[in-house]
Amino acid sequence: MKKFLLTLAAIGCAMAMTAATARTYTCHIKVTINGTVTEQDEVKVDMTEDNGYYSMNLKNFVLKAEGQSMPVGNIVISNVTGVDEHGYTTVTYKNPIVITAGDDPAYDYWMGPMLGQVPIDAIARFTSTAVSASIDIDMMSSLQQVINVSIFGVAPAEETGNVADVNKDLEVNVADVNTVIDVILNKQ
Repeated sequence: MKKFLLTLAAIGCAMAMTAATARTYTCHIKVTINGTVTEQDEVKVDMTEDNGYYSMNLKNFVLKAEGQSMPVGNIVISNVTGVDEHGYTTVTYKNPIVITAGDDPAYDYWMGPMLGQVPIDAIARFTSTAVSASIDIDMMSSLQQVINVSIFGVAPAEETGNVADVNKDLEVNVADVNTVIDVILNKQ
């Protein structure tokens, strides 16, 4: 019986060690379409790590332009290896994806699934407290558009302390994002 319980405990520990870790970042987002910049609403971006593979999920993305809202959907980049250097992890991705329908009940339809394979060229850099990402989408052949999505965000405070307060000013705000951007750009 002891061996059985010990085996169960070992399996439980192994499963805990290989369990995926996820963090949700509150992000500012800027979309540039054919050179025209549009500021967007704040979004949530999930970064997940599972056994050395990373996924980034921009869920229920709604493009805001010229006073109009266009529900796009879920932009998910998954199973990408990362490189750890200078205190942050970098993931790059260059493949087509299918944008799936969102689940926000405020919208009846989502444009992303109608686009089919969407060519994505992305790079994301993140720490446990901050993320920055650039997603290039070349839709010139089908929509006559080249789109860039820039994302900068911070993770919420942990229960053990306010780890998202990167600049230590006792507030979690865009100043923390700027601090992370400065750190990333100065260490490239």
